[in-house]
Amino acid sequence: MQQQSTWERLAPLTGLVFVAIVVAVFATGGSTPGDHDSAREVQDFYGQHHDKHMLLAFIMTISIPFLLFFVSILRYELRRAGGTGQLANAAFAGGVLAAAGFGILAFVHLALADAGDSVKTIGTTQALNVLDNNDFLPMAAGMGVLVLAAGLSVVRHGGLPKWLGWVGVVIGVAAFTPAGFFAFLLSGIWVAIVSILLTLGRQSTAPAPAV
Repeated sequence: MQQQSTWERLAPLTGLVFVAIVVAVFATGGSTPGDHDSAREVQDFYGQHHDKHMLLAFIMTISIPFLLFFVSILRYELRRAGGTGQLANAAFAGGVLAAAGFGILAFVHLALADAGDSVKTIGTTQALNVLDNNDFLPMAAGMGVLVLAAGLSVVRHGGLPKWLGWVGVVIGVAAFTPAGFFAFLLSGIWVAIVSILLTLGRQSTAPAPAV
């Protein structure tokens, strides 16, 4: 058996890092203006918090490579567990869509924070704020497909505990219902758990050091 490097054994933790970054960004960002707030309220908010929200947008982009590495590793592990690999590929495609969604989210929020720094762009700021409050669909849909397809693969072919596969199926289906917001939150927890379990699995199969 080929010995795995330290990077290969720890690589699944990229999923946990991704979740930690996203949680930190949303928690730090706090409450932002809603769709129906006035242009002046939006302008005042981002005028006062311009630097903070520009930084948060940049930090959000840092999470994207970690997500892409994680879904690549997850696809490999799911394909290795068996089956034709179609579900594993669908999970990977969902991860790519989610990564694009997070990129859109960061891009729009960066533009919003930048426009909010000047009263000359008050109209643009209000328009971007509406977009910023509604640009979550690609991100949420991608996470739903990722968790649903991966869950189905686990249920059918293994690679992870079957109960975790069923949980993924439920979360993935719920992502496309009115409970989608809660499903999105749970999908992050699911990714974190999978990340840890895959890492522990690789650690347990690593060859013991020579004595």
